[in-house]
Amino acid sequence: MLDDSRTHALDPDLLTVEIGLLLDYLSGLPERTLTTQPHAPLPPGCATYDEALTRYFPIDEKVRRGETIAASDLQFLLELRDYLNSWAQPTTGASIAFTTLVMRKSPEARSAVIITLSVATLAAYIYFGNARAANLANINAQFKILDEEIIREEVAANHGSSTAVVPYCNDITSVPSPSNPAVTLPQYRTVAQFHLCARQSDLLKKQDLAYGDLGYWYPNDDRALPAVLAVLRGYALPVLMGLLGSMTYVLRRYLRDVGDRLLSPRDLREYIVRLVLGTVFGVAIGFFTSGDGNTAQQLISAPVSSLGAPALAFLAGYGVEGVFRLLDSLAEQFSLVRK
Repeated sequence: MLDDSRTHALDPDLLTVEIGLLLDYLSGLPERTLTTQPHAPLPPGCATYDEALTRYFPIDEKVRRGETIAASDLQFLLELRDYLNSWAQPTTGASIAFTTLVMRKSPEARSAVIITLSVATLAAYIYFGNARAANLANINAQFKILDEEIIREEVAANHGSSTAVVPYCNDITSVPSPSNPAVTLPQYRTVAQFHLCARQSDLLKKQDLAYGDLGYWYPNDDRALPAVLAVLRGYALPVLMGLLGSMTYVLRRYLRDVGDRLLSPRDLREYIVRLVLGTVFGVAIGFFTSGDGNTAQQLISAPVSSLGAPALAFLAGYGVEGVFRLLDSLAEQFSLVRK
């Protein structure tokens, strides 16, 4: 056996594992026939691929039994691995091994599901909140129109007199019912008063239902509700959408790399950085598109700037490189202006 000071690159166990993974990978690619003209020279002493395998399997058995292997056998393993790597490009034995390890650990898809559900929940909250706010605004607008009509009726009834009067819909007397004297009925002064007060009663019921529909999750103050929704729509949702955009790109890359056996530790670190950048760009999009949105329209081309902040944040998270190019261009323009 080799001593414990051997490096991982010269570890016979790792070399035979890589070679085994490469052989298994290449066996599933019918378009790559190893018995044809090689991409790289075969190990010395092997005129054909079959001769290389004939020499490899006894060495592999020695490694499995923990026996000492000669330096020439170790050199052979290195050269055979390089030969197989040349056929598997861009995949390598190392990337196949790492991809297999990650797949066995059941890659965490829960985070993607949690992010997606969070975005969907927040979007639904904003959507229903907007619908409720619009309903309240519509009811208030109808109240305003009704108040104007009632004022005109009061002025006409009092002939412009400034004398204080009872509220319009409270100035109603009660009379016995012709069919049942024990029952009283409201008596309106005019037909117009009857219709206006009926509209007011209907609007009051709708208003009570609308405020009751807000429930526990929305502010009961119709002035605070639009402000809360604007903050969520303009800042919180873009942050999550930027993260979701990055997650979409990462999952796409991950699926491709898993299928091609190209995963490496560097890729996983890159994925984490990309998720962070997507979140940062989501925050930035929220600031750029706040207010009247003129800043975003000046920075982004017209077709893209017509999108809302959440959609822009998703695109920014998915296309991080494009955002960097835009920022570099803006930085150069700023430098030229200062000069």
